[in-house]
Amino acid sequence: MNRLPLPMIEFRTALEAAFQGIADENRRDLHFSAFADFAQLEKAYCDNAVAGSLHAMSRVASGPADPVVLGGLHKSDLTALYSKYFVPAEKPARRLYEALKVTANGKCPLCGGVGHVRTLDHYLPKANFPLYSVLPKNLVPCCRDCNTEKLNSFALTADKQTLHPYFDADRYFTERWVDAIVIVGKIPVIEFFAAPPSNWSDIEVSRAKAHFDAYGLAAKFSVEAAADLPETIQTRVTTMAASTPEAFSSYLSEKSETLALPVNHWRRVMFAALARDVWFCSQTFLQT
Repeated sequence: MNRLPLPMIEFRTALEAAFQGIADENRRDLHFSAFADFAQLEKAYCDNAVAGSLHAMSRVASGPADPVVLGGLHKSDLTALYSKYFVPAEKPARRLYEALKVTANGKCPLCGGVGHVRTLDHYLPKANFPLYSVLPKNLVPCCRDCNTEKLNSFALTADKQTLHPYFDADRYFTERWVDAIVIVGKIPVIEFFAAPPSNWSDIEVSRAKAHFDAYGLAAKFSVEAAADLPETIQTRVTTMAASTPEAFSSYLSEKSETLALPVNHWRRVMFAALARDVWFCSQTFLQT
């Protein structure tokens, strides 16, 4: 939903910081040796991310099995790089964890800023892609809700991949693909849905919809709109009580276009939906 700049932290830096937290010297040396070709691992990830083909990368099966994945390192060794040596507050790599979190300016990019950043999400889940457990370009700042809803799920096909804030095409972040309608009632309800432009490819359309569904954005956005809508109704009742429906519609449309928010932010989409709804713009709300 929100574009993020590529992390400035290099894979080498993240690996070395995590390795520093390993007390046993022999284990630490084994990790350094196993990741000698870390640059090739990062290149493979970035190439696939740019091409929209991360779904096709080799994965490790879920379950209790603990196979050797790289050098002499098992799956559990690689996932531990994150859980034991990257996240804990007392470890040297924790400063990198915090540095990655602040790049989103506190707003979760996966739900368009509804939630506040509290953790990092592995775009490729570390349970299935343990080689990338501490790759900064695989770690996305996010809120707890988005992190919990995704868990270890990941697409098996290109069209079901959620959006990658670091790598995906600009159009996902600069063109409007979220829309809404007004559900008529004593208390109006705003219903949000994914509606990508008609000139997008089938895969682009499917990915936008997959992202919208995976993170439960319809419900999240409707809750936010329900809390915000009374302010707009109050404006209609007070300062714009004498305005024609057309004038009120123009006011709402202008708000949608001028708010300093991303194009698919729920508030901009809400105002656009309100502006074109004849019923809403015609109401005086004097009985609400």
